[in-house]
Amino acid sequence: MNLRKSKVQLVVLIVALAMVSILSACSKENTSGSNASESKAVSSPSAAATDVGNENVDPLGKFDPPIEVKIGRSADGFKFDSGESIDKNRVYDFYERELGVKLVNEWIVPGDQYAAKTNVAISSGNIPDVFMVDANQLRNLVEADLIEDLTDVYQKYVSADTKKTVDEDGGYAINAATVDGKLYAFPAVSQGFWTSNMLWVRQDWLDKLGLQPPKTMDELTHVASEFVKKKPDGVDTYGLGLTKELTTAVGNGFFNSYHAYPFQWIKDNEGKIAYGGIQPEIKTAVLALADMYKAGLIDKEFGVKDYAKVTEAIVSGKLGMVYGSFGYAFSAIKDLYVNNPGAVLKAYPMPSADGSPAKAYVGPTAGSFWVVKKGFKHPEAVVKLANFFTEHWMVHPHPDYGTSKDGIMYWQYTVVPFNSPLLQVNEHRKVKEAFLANESADAFPSSSNEHIYLKGIYDYLKNPKDNKNPDVQNGWMYQTTFGTPNSGAEVLDYYFTNGLTVTTPLKVPSTPTMAQKMPTLSKMEEVFYTKVILGEAGAADFDKFVADWKKQGGDEITAELNNN
Repeated sequence: MNLRKSKVQLVVLIVALAMVSILSACSKENTSGSNASESKAVSSPSAAATDVGNENVDPLGKFDPPIEVKIGRSADGFKFDSGESIDKNRVYDFYERELGVKLVNEWIVPGDQYAAKTNVAISSGNIPDVFMVDANQLRNLVEADLIEDLTDVYQKYVSADTKKTVDEDGGYAINAATVDGKLYAFPAVSQGFWTSNMLWVRQDWLDKLGLQPPKTMDELTHVASEFVKKKPDGVDTYGLGLTKELTTAVGNGFFNSYHAYPFQWIKDNEGKIAYGGIQPEIKTAVLALADMYKAGLIDKEFGVKDYAKVTEAIVSGKLGMVYGSFGYAFSAIKDLYVNNPGAVLKAYPMPSADGSPAKAYVGPTAGSFWVVKKGFKHPEAVVKLANFFTEHWMVHPHPDYGTSKDGIMYWQYTVVPFNSPLLQVNEHRKVKEAFLANESADAFPSSSNEHIYLKGIYDYLKNPKDNKNPDVQNGWMYQTTFGTPNSGAEVLDYYFTNGLTVTTPLKVPSTPTMAQKMPTLSKMEEVFYTKVILGEAGAADFDKFVADWKKQGGDEITAELNNN
């Protein structure tokens, strides 16, 4: 299976599980309405009033009389109960009944048409009261003075739970929604750690050969050499996975061990935005890869092999180590266990080249933003809608607005949805705590991710050799991704707990010159690295590569990013 496709499947699977459980727990509960339970949920402690100055503010206080909020939204493949639609449904009724917000869909388009529709609306100046935009559109709206400054209403109305969740990323999302010191949007927060790398190792191979997991790059080279020489599974193998697609985690994770960040933007020593792919650390890292290639520790044909070939090598027992994201053990990698019940794949923090811990790169935690039309009488509505989502789909998921027993996903109808930037890390922490306390999966609601993961882990640990059992196969994946010790999520937790991350400094996803020239520059970068690894270029060629990169648009892009 194509591993690029596998990564997409992992994202879809985890997001689906997150939404089905965290945003819609209790799918097996009674789907009839309950005004009493709704009223109780609205008055729960997490929605308690807060003091702002001398004013007592209820973050979930109902608008009385109700207000009308016109929205623009996308909708794809939604299913509805009989008599309901995207314009009239139980979730919209919930907003109106409990929050006093009557939602009116000014326009609805399929997801793949949303950006174009939004651009047309912005160009015409005819925008809805509340709608979602990307970072470039946010800037355009601010420059055109078409949206409200939300700085004061956010501080005044945001609930404690909403603020806690949004701030889990250290302030990146709020910073991304801020222009010239003013907050102009509520960020649709998500996870940025899909770009964070770690080292995945065949632990059973380490144990068989009496080796320890590598903590330094010298130790990584030694382990790779031992894997090649001693063939732990009895077949020809190579020590470290690498693909021609150096932009992927398999390709660029190695660089992170040298404090180098190819294909990424970072901050330089002066706090300015700089391109990671042309920094001096890159030269050291790519030359080290060249040495490993020359020593036969990397597949000689990596330059013509794609991501899927790395998967095949792992599954067939021909590869012992590979850099990857926290969810690397999902999807196609499950076949490793299906083929070999003794296979144990563990994640470790990236080894370091110099004794200073390697840091994982964390991408943006907000690429979409909810804005309010300039002049709208109640700009606080967007903050209250976010608080309402936090309360009823995250903190205290309501059984009537999650997923029905017939599979109708009511949570899809919500507005101003967002998620924890540390969602999977937090899930891991709960699973680990319950596991170490010998608690059963029933310690969590049956529809929650934590229940699903912990049950699967126990299914696997009870009979790890039962590798033909689908439940046990899934348990192997959950143990490797969310369990303890040495799961992917556990390494992420280690990075975040110890401040071992490098966060993107970008506040916009692109600039005019970047859109035009970055694909060519990235290809130039990838080709140059490949030539160095293959021995077709060397250290003496690095300065020319950097000069060419700058001359062919790199300097112009860097200037645009620093001026944003």
